[in-house]
Amino acid sequence: MTQLAGITDRPQFDELCRGLRPELHRFCTRMLGNPWDGEDVLQDALVLAFYRANELRDPAALRSWLFRIAHNKCIDALRVRRQLEPLDDDFRSEDPTMVDKLSDRERTSRAMTAIVTQLPARERACVLLSDVLGMSLDETAQITDSTVGSVKAALHRGRDKLERSVDAPRAHLGGPDRRLVERYLAAFNARDWNAVLALLGSDARLEIVGVTEGGFRDACYFINYGKLAWNWRLAVARVDGIEAIVHFREVDGVWQPHAIVRLDIAGGVITRVRDYNHVDYVLANSVVVEVD
Repeated sequence: MTQLAGITDRPQFDELCRGLRPELHRFCTRMLGNPWDGEDVLQDALVLAFYRANELRDPAALRSWLFRIAHNKCIDALRVRRQLEPLDDDFRSEDPTMVDKLSDRERTSRAMTAIVTQLPARERACVLLSDVLGMSLDETAQITDSTVGSVKAALHRGRDKLERSVDAPRAHLGGPDRRLVERYLAAFNARDWNAVLALLGSDARLEIVGVTEGGFRDACYFINYGKLAWNWRLAVARVDGIEAIVHFREVDGVWQPHAIVRLDIAGGVITRVRDYNHVDYVLANSVVVEVD
């Protein structure tokens, strides 16, 4: 195992963490409710981990150490949203050792779509780490800076709520700006780049995650899309129940989800485009259903 204390090069650190990024992203996505916020927070977590690499004395603990940093970053993001419930260790549980009625498969499926809106942050994290990612009680306690007893209680509460929950309300893309989103998709799919530019604000930002960012009009964004070796289209789809713009790629005659694109809209124009085309794990383990 590579000693992190000897790593001073960011690409070397990224390569060391490469195998863990998909499950770290999966965790951040489920904590925050959508894949783009999950990737943004994961990027922040990995930057912090790189600068704190000398704090990890046991290289074998890399996975749990990274998850702890990612967990704390998710909690920070939720606090910013002002959606975070108190994270105390108090609980009211009639029987934390009761046999759960949901199967592992059912619980995981339910967690994918309902966990964000149904559970407080502590329960959410414990269910994700234990039931979705298969971590032990000890690992979950370490990552969430808690105790095994508190984790057991949070798991019981979270599982019980999921068992009794109804389908989570679906988040819709665009809201009052939905027509602008539809115009953007139509123009982009028609490769009408002038029409796309007409929908952008004068200072619109382009961010190709993992590659570059900067001014939209000076980038080779459209040229690069035009050179893609596969047949593609953008469409609105539900990613684990959350509406998003998905880049679909045609493989053997079947349209498969490949990446996501995020649009920020203000004042009737698009102010930022974040394209995740180069982050191949963003949609891994997600359920993607195109919206008719």
